[in-house]
Amino acid sequence: MKKIKGNCLCGAVSFEVINTFEKLFLCSCDQCRQITGSAFASNLFVDINGFDWCGGVDKIVKYQIPERDISKSFCQVCGSGVPWINGDATKMIVPAGSLSAPVDVAERVRIFTAEQPLWASNLEQVCAHAAFPD
Repeated sequence: MKKIKGNCLCGAVSFEVINTFEKLFLCSCDQCRQITGSAFASNLFVDINGFDWCGGVDKIVKYQIPERDISKSFCQVCGSGVPWINGDATKMIVPAGSLSAPVDVAERVRIFTAEQPLWASNLEQVCAHAAFPD
């Protein structure tokens, strides 16, 4: 199986993962929006056996939301989100934006859309630019 590489923004944390993802969750819950500072978190789920750290594990910090099965792992150098193990230790949750190549994903699902802010609605109707507009 083909592996793809991923890393944090500064490159201190790196990993490889089999490019066969079960699910991509686009989550708009309040906690995921706060963790990412965006309209939703984009997380891929893959079997833990298809994942390997390449470097920088000592640079990872994990924040666990008290009394919830929601956490965030990030690079202590640049703050970028990095993969973490789910609650029952069977899956790695990989931030989609941390990967260096296109992904093969079986299912894409938007979740907690009831908590999506109005400013993140109908984005397909917003003007799009390849770079900063003039």
